[in-house]
Formats: sequence, C-alpha cells, structure tokens
Amino acid sequence: MPTWTIALDVIEDVRGSVGMYLFIIEESIQTLGMACYLLAKEQRWNDLLDLANWIIANVINPAIDFCNNYGAIAYPLNMAYDTFYKASKTNMENYIKIAQSKLGAP
Repeated sequence: MPTWTIALDVIEDVRGSVGMYLFIIEESIQTLGMACYLLAKEQRWNDLLDLANWIIANVINPAIDFCNNYGAIAYPLNMAYDTFYKASKTNMENYIKIAQSKLGAP
C-alpha cells in the first residue's frame, strides 16, 4: 500500500474523530438545554441560574474554544457547530436573564 494512502487514511480518521467530538458536545448541549427548559417550566429559578451559568462555563465556552483552535480539521462541520455553540450560549444567557428577573436580581 502506498504511503500516501496511509496518510490519507490517518487524515480521514482524525477528521472523523474531531467531527464526532463536535457532535457529542452538541448533543450534550441540547440535553442540558432541555434541563434548563424543565427548570424554567417548574419555576426553579435558583437552579436554572446555577445550571445555565455552569453550562456556559464548563460546556459551551470550552466547545467554542475547541472549535476555534482545532475545529478547522473537520471543515466545514466546524462552521455549523460553531454557529450552534454560539446560539446556545445566547440561549443560556437568556435563561440567566429570565431567572434573574424572576428572582429580582439586577
């Protein structure tokens, strides 16, 4: 087998792994977003505030950083995931504003 085909196989494997990682993070954000929705529906504002802040700090911001640093390996998938991550951050920021307004916080 020629060396260049081995190199292409490795590149394809790396691209596939990065794409799968981006997908798994996206799925976790969707699941966590549903948890925020349920907390809001149950009017558990303190829990919602804590969870939304945690999601931004521990899931979304690291996902955006990863996408900016390594996502180009999986181009063009990285563009879609980057847009999703940023939209999810806005969604969590909106949950934070809603919780703060219900709790009377500034």
